[in-house]
Amino acid sequence: MVKIFTLFLIFILVLAMFGRFRLPKVPKMKSKKTVQKAVKCPKCGRYNLVGQDCDCS
Repeated sequence: MVKIFTLFLIFILVLAMFGRFRLPKVPKMKSKKTVQKAVKCPKCGRYNLVGQDCDCS
C-alpha cells in the first residue's frame, strides 16, 4: 500500500515538472478597460448606475 502511494506521488511530481517545462511563462497583459467605481447616494446609501439619479430624492 505504501509502495503504491509513493509511486503515485512520484508520478504526480514528474507530471508537474513536465508541465512547468512545457508551458512558457506568459507575460501579464494590462487591460485597457477599467471598471468605474460604484457611486452611492449620499442620502440613502443605495448604489446608483452611472448617469442616473437616485429614487429617494
